[in-house]
Amino acid sequence: MTKLKSIPSILLMISMAFLLFLSSCSSTRKIKINFKVEAKNKSDFKGFVLYNPKTKDELINYNGHTYFTPASNTKLLTFYTAFRTFKDSVPGLEFYETKDSLIIKGTANPSFNYGFNDTKILEFLKNTKLPIYLINAAIDEPVYGSGWAWDDYSFAFMPEKNLFPVSGNVVTYQNKNNVIQSNPAYFKSFIKLVESNSKTREVHSNLFYLLQKSDKIQKTPFVTSNQVVKNVLEEISGKSIQLVPPNKNYTFIKLYVESYSNLYKKLLIDSDNFIAEQLLLQVGKEVANTYNVQKAIDYSLANYLYKLPQKPRWVDGSGLSRYNLISPKDMVFVLEQLYNEIPFPELITYFPQGGISGTLQNQFKSTEPYIFAKTGTLSNNYNLSGFLKTKKGTILIFSYMNNHFLESTTQIKSDIEKTLQNIYLKY
Repeated sequence: MTKLKSIPSILLMISMAFLLFLSSCSSTRKIKINFKVEAKNKSDFKGFVLYNPKTKDELINYNGHTYFTPASNTKLLTFYTAFRTFKDSVPGLEFYETKDSLIIKGTANPSFNYGFNDTKILEFLKNTKLPIYLINAAIDEPVYGSGWAWDDYSFAFMPEKNLFPVSGNVVTYQNKNNVIQSNPAYFKSFIKLVESNSKTREVHSNLFYLLQKSDKIQKTPFVTSNQVVKNVLEEISGKSIQLVPPNKNYTFIKLYVESYSNLYKKLLIDSDNFIAEQLLLQVGKEVANTYNVQKAIDYSLANYLYKLPQKPRWVDGSGLSRYNLISPKDMVFVLEQLYNEIPFPELITYFPQGGISGTLQNQFKSTEPYIFAKTGTLSNNYNLSGFLKTKKGTILIFSYMNNHFLESTTQIKSDIEKTLQNIYLKY
């Protein structure tokens, strides 16, 4: 009798599971229909792939094989490439010590004096009793990436790349009670108070402008050179430093500083373009013995990401370039690789979390975060790729890409949020 009584309960459970399955199927079918209806009424285009990494089921594929301008979604490829390449701490600089000199060389380390807690480099320079010499060397490529907008030179999101970065290669300055404050302080004498300004810095020189009647904090990239790096290092360390040419006879030792994991969090959560580019410079040095972003990309595509569904056009680390072309299927593939190689509780700490942190702080607000994803924004383009944890606890991977729209980005974000919230509730 006990077995017979349990049959209705089993049938009820099966029926409920079947109804839930039908509900999720209905939800994904409605999303596909909505996309097709929108496509008839709009001139922009979108792509959306939804994937279950546990069952290996592709639940939705709408224009999944189409190439899109990924913007900062490119940083997901950069993150995966750096993660595969580096396992330890960041080499902060290289040094060679003799009886009467300390010779230092940059390593494209982005963390120095850039908001991280590590003070090893500064302490290293301050504590030495030897004269300091800085190797006059450079990265093996231009300071700007392929396809970057030249007239963005004065915006903080597009600093120059170089071998020995300081303060993110950005000057932070302010007119406070008619007293100029600057970090790094070295640039204070190059900041001019003006009554009006159409630019914050000259194109080819470190001459900066501040409004006399404003106390707004300004952040502007500076023009990099080894002479500028030397001067800034002298101001920060209080030591005299001289430039010297490279010498093949020097046997350098690496000084390790910040953990790479801290760089990855700032890379994705803050969508830091500067860190993205410097990371690929370091990858290039590690895998091809040259500080070159394209060498790093070529190596990654040949050794880490050779199974991408569509071969992307990938030209920089940050996604600032509109030359980049990547499909939603590619983004899901990269995310699945990360999902397979990093424990999920750790993995989501690198991503902006809906309603909580980074570029998603004001979206997807919920009692418990359910979206862990990377945004990608350029004018008329907005993308979101990452992980969705449904109300039932199922982990899904998605890439939602929108290009060439004329309406506000706010509207696009709202549409994405509605779609993903529907999946969260019903799948």
